[in-house]
Amino acid sequence: MNHELLHGDPCPLCDRPLTRRVTATVRSAQSAYPTRIDTVPHCTRCTNDPISEQKWNDLMNDRDGS
Repeated sequence: MNHELLHGDPCPLCDRPLTRRVTATVRSAQSAYPTRIDTVPHCTRCTNDPISEQKWNDLMNDRDGS
């Protein structure tokens, strides 16, 4: 599995294009704009399907653990 999944890459489970989901937005006290926005690969179809959701979570955990 590709360790650097990007926006538009095919989902490893269903081959639909991935999107990016925001996990954290870090703001500085002196700036009105975010200093950093953390995102993760996201497949709307797989994460909304109860059967595929656990497979998706397992794939992402394996990806992060490597």
